[in-house]
Amino acid sequence: MRFAKLRWPRSLGSRLLATYVAGILVCILVIVVVSAAALLLRGDTWNEGISTHARLIGRQLQFDAAGRPVGLNESELQTWLYSGMGKETSVRVLDVAGNVVMPAGPGALALHKEGKAFEPRDHAFDSVADGLPVRVVTHRVDHEGQRWYVQVAVSQRLIELMDRSVGLPALGQGILVACLASVLVFAVAMHFTLGRMLRPLRAASESAARITPRTLDARLSVQGLPSEMLPLIEAFNRALDRLQTGYIAQQDFLAAAAHELKTPLSLIRGQVELGGDSDAAFDRDALIRDVDQMARHVSQLLHLAEATELCNYEIRRVGAAALVDEVGDYIGRLAVRREVHLDLRVAPDATCWQADRGALFTLLKNLLENAIQHSPPHGVVRLAADARRISIRDEGAGIPARDLPMIFDRFWRGAGRRDEGAGLGLAICQEIALAHGWRLTAHAASPGTEFVLAFAPER
Repeated sequence: MRFAKLRWPRSLGSRLLATYVAGILVCILVIVVVSAAALLLRGDTWNEGISTHARLIGRQLQFDAAGRPVGLNESELQTWLYSGMGKETSVRVLDVAGNVVMPAGPGALALHKEGKAFEPRDHAFDSVADGLPVRVVTHRVDHEGQRWYVQVAVSQRLIELMDRSVGLPALGQGILVACLASVLVFAVAMHFTLGRMLRPLRAASESAARITPRTLDARLSVQGLPSEMLPLIEAFNRALDRLQTGYIAQQDFLAAAAHELKTPLSLIRGQVELGGDSDAAFDRDALIRDVDQMARHVSQLLHLAEATELCNYEIRRVGAAALVDEVGDYIGRLAVRREVHLDLRVAPDATCWQADRGALFTLLKNLLENAIQHSPPHGVVRLAADARRISIRDEGAGIPARDLPMIFDRFWRGAGRRDEGAGLGLAICQEIALAHGWRLTAHAASPGTEFVLAFAPER
């Protein structure tokens, strides 16, 4: 027969409840063990109790002028306990030789272990007095240079009667009361602890349920949460940050696509409508040019969408010289058409960079293309790269100081721009730089403009 495997409950409340129940059971077990140990040691407990009485009697002894014990101080001591119970309890005062000096009488003898003589020392033992088994404690008393011994004896049957009638019932009641008190304390503690602990979790759950695509800026509060829950809530808030960033990027992409494709589509529609009119001339070249421009816009929009998604990057070691040569070969045809010379130099210390190769290729291509478009005929576009930075400089008219803060904005186009781009090239470069943790800046170079890509310092 196979038994089902016990599983730890998944609910936090159930786990805490199980922990509290286990704690109660452990407390009850400890109480039972302690009580059992007390039962086993009850003989020592009686010995200690009788010894306490022997010491008390020793302090309340009264002596005569010769220094001999003659009685007890009855105002400080309940003598009826030793004289009114007959054979069940008795008190003797002995000298060092074991002779009974109090109570005086011919039948008074010192108590001792069976088969042994009186032992003048502090100790407890079992003996027989007047035919009854008794528990005896001998206690030493020193008074004015003389030594005396007090013996207190209690019958074994009285001890057993006290155990049965008082000790065991009291012990059982004590165990029961302790167990009930433990259950009550743990139940109250569990109720308030669970309520206080789960209240912030319920509030966080309700806050999370209220988050919609229109309220992605909302975040879960960590106030009052248990420290074990903070990493989960913080991770959820970071996930919301990424989700909000992606959602905003998606909305921006859709808005940009609608904005940039609306005009070319309107032009194409007009050309088609004119082409359908037999009396109107059909400009085939203009239609092809509009289609090419729209395709360029779509390509740049896709590049921008890819640049804003960090999951599209694969960071690895990229050969610096090989990548710069590849970008130069690709952009060289545009430079020839514009009659611009390219001066590409890579320092010997720049052997490789940590980057996504395709993204870095797009970044350098866009910067060089921008520099070529703003350079005059027979001008020079210079690229200088080392292990820490890449700079690209043209010899054009430069960018006015008032326009420098806006050149990386999407769809921004300068007043003197000569190409028909969508104004997304530099925005794509900035997104790629941010995704890698780099810093892309631009400043006037006199003549022209210089773009500087600073790599993140190594740690």
